[in-house]
Amino acid sequence: MKLKIFLSLLLFSVVACTKTSVDDFSSTFPNSTSSNYFKRSTSIIVEVHYESGAEPFVGDIAPSPMVGGPEPIWNIVEDNILELISARTILPSLAVPKTLTEMNILPDLNKTLWTANDAVELYNDHHDLVSTQTQAVFYIYFVKGNSTSGTSTIGFSVNTTPVIIIFKDVINAASMNDAVKKFVEQSTIVHELGHAFGLVNNGIPMVEDHQDIIHGAHTTNTDCVMYYLNEGTDIQTFYSNYFLTGNAVLWGPEVLADAAAFSD
Repeated sequence: MKLKIFLSLLLFSVVACTKTSVDDFSSTFPNSTSSNYFKRSTSIIVEVHYESGAEPFVGDIAPSPMVGGPEPIWNIVEDNILELISARTILPSLAVPKTLTEMNILPDLNKTLWTANDAVELYNDHHDLVSTQTQAVFYIYFVKGNSTSGTSTIGFSVNTTPVIIIFKDVINAASMNDAVKKFVEQSTIVHELGHAFGLVNNGIPMVEDHQDIIHGAHTTNTDCVMYYLNEGTDIQTFYSNYFLTGNAVLWGPEVLADAAAFSD
């Protein structure tokens, strides 16, 4: 309880995810589909690009007593992807960068406001690999500035694409505690990857209805990272659970059931 109160005092009330656009970019990414991710892909690759001054957190997270020692902070993203695809008959290989040397630095972008179209243009200008039916690539861009939806948006995924934008300035303002900011960042990435993979009812059918229709592709389960307020902000429960158990999985049982039922 003391840990949850402490984290509550450190966090501001911000919203991580927002509707980015009604535009359909699927023709730009014809192979970036839930069916390919869960049925055909033999490899899943996460590409990370960052603007100077908007570097993602790397290195180790503070150890949990149950883990027995520090581990790379990007293991959180990796562990959650592995859990999401765990029902695949043949697991695809997974590549998630853990250090800045494995990521790609961007030139100064000189932008203060970002739209979904801007995010796709950034992909057009800066990416290494291209998705195929068997190679799934997700693109995460850490930038300075803000979403046009407001200064409280931590990040967004562009609908019908594997492109995700993370606003580092908003993450840095979320807390004065680096450990908390690391969890804010990682849980936001996991949430936005969930949308990109096809959660909730965003390409992957639901086994049972758990969609929060008012808030779009989000779940009604308040303990799942796909709940609309658990997008990097209400992470007290997640942080506490990791510290006490070493379990970094942020998905709720409903979305995992959806992913399992959709997997081949």
